[in-house]
Amino acid sequence: MISKLKDQAYEILLRNNAVPLPEDEYTNMKYPSLLPLMRFRVDQYNINGYGHVMMMHTTTKMGMELLTMSFMPSESVNLPYLLIDAMSMKKKRCVFVEYYGCGEEDLIDHSLKEVYDKWGFLPDYIEKDNWYIKERRPYSLIKSGEENELTDMALDSVRAYLGSISEAKIVPEYEDKLRSFRERMIVEGNPSSKTLNMLLKRDGARVFMERVIMPIKRRED
Repeated sequence: MISKLKDQAYEILLRNNAVPLPEDEYTNMKYPSLLPLMRFRVDQYNINGYGHVMMMHTTTKMGMELLTMSFMPSESVNLPYLLIDAMSMKKKRCVFVEYYGCGEEDLIDHSLKEVYDKWGFLPDYIEKDNWYIKERRPYSLIKSGEENELTDMALDSVRAYLGSISEAKIVPEYEDKLRSFRERMIVEGNPSSKTLNMLLKRDGARVFMERVIMPIKRRED
């Protein structure tokens, strides 16, 4: 499921004018370094007029495979922040399509709601309570189910989201809201906190969040 989702998401990105960024110190990581139990492949993209996309593919010795896709409206356009997490381990499959408004209400999201209407019938995945769950937009999809359905749900979400960029506009006030939300994700915790702190330590995890997962372009840039 993960490889198919990653490959097809990549094709959708390219069709929506995403430009791959050069490899850097985060592109290939492993933990622990001597006898790795986990390996991470990180790819980053820029979309002019929108912002930044990151895909992190994680493989483990235990057989668990994960894909995290972060869609950050770094140029302060009025789309929600989108975080997609997909997990596959033995017979267990789940995909989280998480939309965060970050305090902005004037969002372009009608296509995202249509995807929710299409896939809302899939069984909900029961997750542990956390602060950010309450911050999600109501059309987020936190689902378990069959591999093909979950893959199609995630890809439909990516298509709808990227297809909404053409309707989006810059909202200068959104920048500060994005920064505040990112700070909460760093300080109060996010779905990847435990892994990033283990891999990069606390200060390194902050830098990774600010540069790779949720970079924000300053208005004066």
